[in-house]
Amino acid sequence: MNKRFIFTLFFSYIFSQSSIDTLSVTVYPEYYYQGVMVEYRFDKNSTEKHTFNLQSTEIDSVLYLVSKGDEFFEQVVEVDNQLIPSIDKEGEHKIYLFLDKYSQVPGLRDFSYQFNALSDIKTLIVAFQLPFASENFIPNANNIALEEVGDQNGLTFLQGILNDYRSDELIDISFSYFNPHGLTSIQYSANISVDNIPQNISPPTSRDKFVTYPFLTWEPMLIFLILTLILVFLYGNSQRKNNS
Repeated sequence: MNKRFIFTLFFSYIFSQSSIDTLSVTVYPEYYYQGVMVEYRFDKNSTEKHTFNLQSTEIDSVLYLVSKGDEFFEQVVEVDNQLIPSIDKEGEHKIYLFLDKYSQVPGLRDFSYQFNALSDIKTLIVAFQLPFASENFIPNANNIALEEVGDQNGLTFLQGILNDYRSDELIDISFSYFNPHGLTSIQYSANISVDNIPQNISPPTSRDKFVTYPFLTWEPMLIFLILTLILVFLYGNSQRKNNS
């Protein structure tokens, strides 16, 4: 092959891997999924190309969402050689990875995962959603300082920021905690009712209940339900193929 052609291909690949301004990696332990869901979120234009490496993760497929205004795109992406390339669409990109699954029994939970992108990232945000009623929740992300923050739905996160992430750098993400009830956060919230409140205490107002036992609004809940059904279907197909 012509050396000049190889040289051109090499530099075309290098410059096609544009940098990302801001990317968030959010870990949801036992939120609505009986396991760990990791969300990547970033904005891109149609010409940028980004690739994420899942070299340390066993996963068959991921769900990829892109939204821009009233436009919405959804696709189940097969993982090829443990790499997830960005989709050539402009807007807000969300990639959902469904990883470790736990049995619905009380006990210790632990998780480890390596984040790796083939693009530079100006601001990398790593966050852990704090499971409801969890005990001794200990998160870590390459010793990045984490602080507690809340969102508009009343959820609590432990969040840290890394500036100037360099292409191919490994970020070790891990946590451990004790789940005393074996339920997801959504299941735990649904099981709480005013019937359990002592009679000498006034029932909380709707605002109090929202802050103490938060729920997502119906729209993201519907999306999460659809994602779960899709992944269960894919898992069933995968199992049938392996058994045939």
